[in-house]
Amino acid sequence: MISIVTPCKNAVRWINEFYESIIQQTYQDWEWIIVDDQSTDTSWEIIQTIKERDSRIKSFKNKGSGIIPALVTALNQVCGEYITRMDADDLMPSGRLELMINKIQHTEKTVITGLVEYFPKSDISAGYQTYEDWINRVNLEGSQWNHIYRECVIASPNWMMRTAELKAIGGFEGLNYPEDYDLVFRWYEHQFRIDLVPEVTLLWREHPDRTSRNSDHYQQEAFFKLKIKRFVKLDYQNGPLIIWGNNVKSRLASRFLNESGISPIHQEIADFRLIETIKSPQLLIAVFPEEKRREEIIAYLESISIELGKHWWWL
Repeated sequence: MISIVTPCKNAVRWINEFYESIIQQTYQDWEWIIVDDQSTDTSWEIIQTIKERDSRIKSFKNKGSGIIPALVTALNQVCGEYITRMDADDLMPSGRLELMINKIQHTEKTVITGLVEYFPKSDISAGYQTYEDWINRVNLEGSQWNHIYRECVIASPNWMMRTAELKAIGGFEGLNYPEDYDLVFRWYEHQFRIDLVPEVTLLWREHPDRTSRNSDHYQQEAFFKLKIKRFVKLDYQNGPLIIWGNNVKSRLASRFLNESGISPIHQEIADFRLIETIKSPQLLIAVFPEEKRREEIIAYLESISIELGKHWWWL
């Protein structure tokens, strides 16, 4: 059985459509655990109406406030051997559960993900399209851990893993916002593999009321606070730390590094060969130059034995 966990807040416009995407799955041995996070619309009433028609649905009120307590509440009720998260405003392509469970059954310590597609296309900005292209490319390449400090490399409603393995690493307890990114860091810390279903497994709805658009928990400052905290804990080697670039990203990184007692060295990316003058450096690159320049920089770093994912990262 697969347990589908869904935190839900004011999703009255989407719940019925999402439920339709679950019951149309080619794999039907599932339970849906939906936790209402203090909705002020009629979401709870609609959930109860659906629940009366389908015994596979369990519904609960959030014992706290926010997505993390809702996920903790959901995990406490899970019965499935496998677990996946979905949000109430998104949709599952019909083969998602079957594709993911077929992929995971003969693995251990593995998180399964797939490709994403934003919809409706008329509402997708250039920035969201760029992120869709990027996250799909990183997952197709299998280079998630090399890029973990640039952006969240696994979409929050687009993974499956063994329930016991999630609980063994703490589940959703103790996560910080943005919780989807922090969960990915937890997988990284515990050395999970990421395996890919090379098909679209998440239809990711874009609309102006998305929590990621409207909550401070999901703004750039929150992401940088989290990623720098995790970098210091998981990858910083206590030596000289270089930041290339002078922009919002580099300033946020410097601020949170300083709060951790680390004083980074700033260099302009135009002078990238200056890094040779520093013994055993680590490097965070806060700019993303055009492709030819990127290739030149990557080749240079490789030539002086500075390895992506060990000594340097895109930020």
